[in-house]
Amino acid sequence: MKQTILTIVSLLLCGVTHAGTIVASPGALASASCIVNADSTLTFTWCGRGKRVFVQGDFESADGHRKYDELHPRKIRMHLGSDSCYHLTTHQLVPELYTYNFVVDGKRVIDHSTPDTAWQAEKEYNIVTVPGSAQAAMYEQPAMSGQLIRTTWYDRYAERNRRVCVYLPAAYNQMVNGTWEDGKYPVLYLLHGISGYEGSWAERGRVIQIMENLIAEGKAEPMIVVMSDCNTDTCAGGSLHQSLWHSVTRYPRYMNDRSLEFAFVDLDHYIRTTYRVSGRRAIAGLSSGARIAASIAKSHPDLFDAVGLFSPVVYNEQLPEKQPEVRNQKSIVSYHIYVGKNDIFVSNARLFHRKLERRGIRHRYTETAGEHFWRNWRMFLVDFLTQL
Repeated sequence: MKQTILTIVSLLLCGVTHAGTIVASPGALASASCIVNADSTLTFTWCGRGKRVFVQGDFESADGHRKYDELHPRKIRMHLGSDSCYHLTTHQLVPELYTYNFVVDGKRVIDHSTPDTAWQAEKEYNIVTVPGSAQAAMYEQPAMSGQLIRTTWYDRYAERNRRVCVYLPAAYNQMVNGTWEDGKYPVLYLLHGISGYEGSWAERGRVIQIMENLIAEGKAEPMIVVMSDCNTDTCAGGSLHQSLWHSVTRYPRYMNDRSLEFAFVDLDHYIRTTYRVSGRRAIAGLSSGARIAASIAKSHPDLFDAVGLFSPVVYNEQLPEKQPEVRNQKSIVSYHIYVGKNDIFVSNARLFHRKLERRGIRHRYTETAGEHFWRNWRMFLVDFLTQL
């Protein structure tokens, strides 16, 4: 336990930089671009000042031979061409969603030619998708027809407002015969990890595109997705991406923090009194968010139809005492655990799985290829939603 905490703190601290190191604009005479080629390669171009120009991103681990560090991606030097611009073309990539940014003379630069970006920790990344598989298409189309609401809820335990993103499916706001539909919808509470924030699942997790594609294919029912900020020291009105620094510097405290577990009744009350929700609930999270999800499920054993734990940082403290009540007269699997074989927390997930078996708790345990990264968590979410 102690060694795990020290390892992950070291990992995260090495990757943290202040937002001020990110270049806000490449400058009037500079331009950047990323082109997806027909052969599934990416071509990056930087035109502007700079003597040492690099591109970095998770595309470097796409062939499975290079280990990817989520917070410290490898930099690849770009080459100066005859057009006085810097260029780099990658190896052929597996169809997937990738993140990248440029590094010009030691300063991180965002490609402003595309509006598709995501935050991880205190760093902003561009997003590009290499098409060619059903999985990659799941992250792209259709465009959002539902609604994403960014709002706050009051946490009485912390005595502060906390940010939350609420996704409402398209059917929620449809009118029938001139009146609003009066249907009620199940709720999925979806929690981010320690280096994320309430927008992470919408940005890098692609939950909106995944939901709407699955609904269109008849593989998932319309539901409300609630993505709250989970970091202890974050509050509405504060710096949007400060939360990681607070969580990392207080990591031992964060690992034992139960504030969202105690405050969940406030969040759930806010959702139930603000939106048209049915009595059906599920909860899921990734990494440390999975630990929080497991803690909430343990405290409210008969509240959820299903619990999804993606690359979970879970211990004995999160083990349920007994088999949760079978709700809605359905024979359901209460816990769904997913982890990659090379994930840093695979041993935690395996041990949790064995202890659930010994306690007779119904669950599904799935090991896949891959590490502790978003590529796996998106796949886990797709499977979890279809199981619901």
